[in-house]
Amino acid sequence: MRNTVSEGIAEEDERKIQLPEVREKGVAEITPENLAEQDSYVATRNKPDLEGFGGDTIIVRPPHHDDESRGRIVSLPGLRRSERQRNPSQHTNSQVPRAMIAHLDEPHILKEALASDDTDKWYKAWESEVDSLVRNKMWELSPLPPGREAIGCQWLFKLKEDGRYKVRLVAKGYSRQAGLDYTETFAQVAKFTSLRSLLALVAENDWEREGRDVKTAFLHSDLEETVFIQTAEGLHMDMPVSDSQKEDRIVCCLNKAIYVLKQSPRTWYRKISKLFNDHGFQRSEHDHNIYIHKTFKLILLLYVDDLVITSPNQEDISWIQDLLHTEFEMTDLGPLATFLRIEIRRSLRNRCLHLSQAQYVKMILERHGMTDSGPIRTPADPPVRLLKSSLEHQADANNPQRYQSAVGSLMYAMVASRPDIAFAVSAVSQHSTNPGPAPWMAVRRIFRYLARTQTWGLNYQAGDCQGYTDAD
Repeated sequence: MRNTVSEGIAEEDERKIQLPEVREKGVAEITPENLAEQDSYVATRNKPDLEGFGGDTIIVRPPHHDDESRGRIVSLPGLRRSERQRNPSQHTNSQVPRAMIAHLDEPHILKEALASDDTDKWYKAWESEVDSLVRNKMWELSPLPPGREAIGCQWLFKLKEDGRYKVRLVAKGYSRQAGLDYTETFAQVAKFTSLRSLLALVAENDWEREGRDVKTAFLHSDLEETVFIQTAEGLHMDMPVSDSQKEDRIVCCLNKAIYVLKQSPRTWYRKISKLFNDHGFQRSEHDHNIYIHKTFKLILLLYVDDLVITSPNQEDISWIQDLLHTEFEMTDLGPLATFLRIEIRRSLRNRCLHLSQAQYVKMILERHGMTDSGPIRTPADPPVRLLKSSLEHQADANNPQRYQSAVGSLMYAMVASRPDIAFAVSAVSQHSTNPGPAPWMAVRRIFRYLARTQTWGLNYQAGDCQGYTDAD
């Protein structure tokens, strides 16, 4: 097996990522007086058999848009706007490159999503998430007990790299209390060394490899703690209350985990691990996210809700696919082509797999303003030795944040598919607290090197094993 850094195989196709243009958005002020005059929403009541919310649920649905009304600001009934004064974020001031805040083009609240140019797509994604919440019976309405606080929640809108529109209901983390809202939180994820080793076996033995994604994975896991959350924006829920409960605050008592709860990854890992163990899989002692089935000759790699399935034959893969589909709602990604921003290209003729991060490198170059930088042949300058900044030098408040963001972007490429920048990234990472001009130049040099070698990566090819070592 040969493992080399190369420029890729002949069958590799170059794909480009288009970052959305940053534009400012405004939200109109809605008052009770003008709320009744707007026809932006039509409320429909769910059928009685949908009891996932523990009571009658009214989902606010926008009407069909015509060309003239598309893009206007719409309102949600019963929304309360916060009156607290907000301080400007340090991440979005004028000293931060504009390319670093391109993600602000994504909506922040439901009103923005339904008033954007992509209203229909965001609404379809939001409705799919609401349907998942109902189907999994996420909560029951309950009066808030004395001494407890309800955790806030919000909709999170993300535009995926493959063009998918995703909406998630997430908890607000700052109001959770240890011992009440959560206890144990640790959950394992697969190591990159395990992923590379598995793909090396695929290339060496000419195995099949498939990718699967579990939709709304955390919604399938049961909570051990009693957690209360506030009603989500856009959902109006009613429940019968007695005279003694009229003054009580009605909240949602969670039956299942939701995203951004501290214990959600742990509860999900516990559930899917039990499923694998019950059906004959053995967990690897070296990586607890590798599962091996000797009867069906399957090896699975689990990274939160993403699965890599490998086997010598397609029939065994079909067996585990059917099993997963009976337990969860799955997305079939077909033959594994991308995983955790790693692009996987295969040459069956040469029995070779090529791992690269061309799209990711292009993205971080744009994010940090290095797209038009001059390419360079080496990631580090051998004569230059980076020293700690003197006591007289003190970086401004935003400088360490920008530096740490740049080094973190490089570090992800390093651990995934670019070992050729490992030494240079290790050197610059030692100056994150108070970066001076010299470390900044070293970071920019690594970016310039990546600009020249965007398509480089790791080749795994069947053949004799060759190894090299440094005696020092």
